[in-house]
Amino acid sequence: MKQHIPAVNHTLFFHPIKPRRGIFPVALLLSLCLVGSTSVSAGEKSPAKQETASQPKTSDVDLKALTDELIMLAIDDELRRSEAVDGHRIDVDVAQGIVTLSGHVNNYLAKEIAVGLAERVRGTVSVIDEMVVNVEPSEDKVLIRDIQSALKADPGTQHLSVKVAAERGEVTLTGEVPTTGEKTLAGEVAMGVKGLTELENQLKVNHKKQLSDDDMQHEISELIKYAVLLDDSELEVQVKDRTAIITGRVARAFHKSHADMLAYLGGAKEVDSRGVLVHWKHTNPMLRTKRYEQATDADIKQAVERTFKYDPRLLSYDPKVTVKGGVVTLTGDVGNQAAQRAADKDARHTIGVRRVKNNLSVRWEDKPPTDQQIADFTRAALARDPYLERHNLIVECRNAHVSLYGLVDTQFEKYHADWIASRQKGVVHINDYLAVRKKWKPKSDAAIEADLKEKLAYDFIGPDNQVSATVENGVAILRGTVDSWLMWQRALDLAIAAGAREPHNLIEVRYGLPSGPHYYGPHMYVPR
Repeated sequence: MKQHIPAVNHTLFFHPIKPRRGIFPVALLLSLCLVGSTSVSAGEKSPAKQETASQPKTSDVDLKALTDELIMLAIDDELRRSEAVDGHRIDVDVAQGIVTLSGHVNNYLAKEIAVGLAERVRGTVSVIDEMVVNVEPSEDKVLIRDIQSALKADPGTQHLSVKVAAERGEVTLTGEVPTTGEKTLAGEVAMGVKGLTELENQLKVNHKKQLSDDDMQHEISELIKYAVLLDDSELEVQVKDRTAIITGRVARAFHKSHADMLAYLGGAKEVDSRGVLVHWKHTNPMLRTKRYEQATDADIKQAVERTFKYDPRLLSYDPKVTVKGGVVTLTGDVGNQAAQRAADKDARHTIGVRRVKNNLSVRWEDKPPTDQQIADFTRAALARDPYLERHNLIVECRNAHVSLYGLVDTQFEKYHADWIASRQKGVVHINDYLAVRKKWKPKSDAAIEADLKEKLAYDFIGPDNQVSATVENGVAILRGTVDSWLMWQRALDLAIAAGAREPHNLIEVRYGLPSGPHYYGPHMYVPR
């Protein structure tokens, strides 16, 4: 039985969870499959006396009682609706708000996402993770090679010296890194490789510039105070011998996890949050209103700049921040799109921010990768990913702008592919043209073919771009020749819109073949 320990969040969409045995999960992914949450703040005094989790002394909002059964049903519903996990294979048990997840998931990322979903349900006090990654482990040397390649391809980890060991799918990271954020990011990158069944992040953080306990206490308190995800939470921070002691009240388990994550980012060697009381009634909308009203432009500017200082994707850059009327404008240069997105996310997750104008420019490095290399990096990353490796996606790169073409099963996979591509070395911009399969509604072949031919007739006008379609058992087969991959993708989209169950795109593309040596013609992309 394994108690889930939350970890740090660094991804443009990632879920905040504190380190489970030193691992910090991918913050980007959960925001792809979650909707809504309350926010954060600290520095407020915690209750003089701690109450029991089952019977809180005070309640800021009159809410209906939540039973273990209702919590279980809510978590089960979240898991079943999520496109990132197979919820029907996960069993949920709840006792006094303590959630136990068991059963099977298809990859390690899905395991982390399931825990994050459970943490966000109101009434959850903590999560015990007993899920098993049900996947055929990669050969150890292949898994090590893939993780090392992933670390070298990500601009946020390419400079780190990380040793990777693997045994039957269980991976251990060792070595020394400059910051907790970079430790987090390395674990996040590693857990996104297919074949992984368990991850031990044993990287040591070498703090060259150690803050005093007082300075660290101030930094962590301010990070918590201006965090949107904690905006109605009452938390207090003290630091003794680089151990952050957090006390107070929060409404959800993930609020506690997020506070722990911020403490680690702020430089804490250890975090003790046993004094944080989690209860679903501990929500305080009045406190949230007060914090937003009191946040001045100067406060917001300082808070955003502080967040940038601890984000591992922004350590090498110095974005300029100006704030007027709660509108944050970001200017300057960053070296990759992942950094640009991270800055945008950090600003949006700061209390008082009403809008973000992201005018950051993505500039190539002194010796940037070629378009062919960028396309190869992206192709390899998609092939390593446990969600996307089964799809034959096409990657094209021109002037460091990556375009993705093909068909995926879910909206989550579409967003996930965009996220994976944005994290590759040298990428300046992503054009995500991927189409999402829709749940097929039975329709006669004749009706599908008639609708599709009508759509094609209006879209592909002219003798140079000719596309024909035949339909058999709901499967549309597209043939012909077009000028560009955008037109290739457009034909695929039209087939789905016409009601095809499974389009097979055999269209030849005349210009702009995907860069790199791994393209051998359309026949490579016919589903088997």
